[in-house]
Amino acid sequence: MTANDDVECALCHRPVRSAAARRRRIGSACWRKLTPAQRAVIRRDPGAARTALAQPAPAADGQLPFDEEDVGS
Repeated sequence: MTANDDVECALCHRPVRSAAARRRRIGSACWRKLTPAQRAVIRRDPGAARTALAQPAPAADGQLPFDEEDVGS
């Protein structure tokens, strides 16, 4: 391994293995835990991982609201 291969995840500080994870500096397990908005920020600027994590999570509980037309009586 060369010095370029020794990249740690910015979140959990474990070594990252894939080329994509090395570019974004976030391991695959941590990447799956991020929201789409956080991922977009990190894709634009991999050095902005801490900034992306500082973004507040959406207030929704994850359930989309029902349209009144879709709900049967």
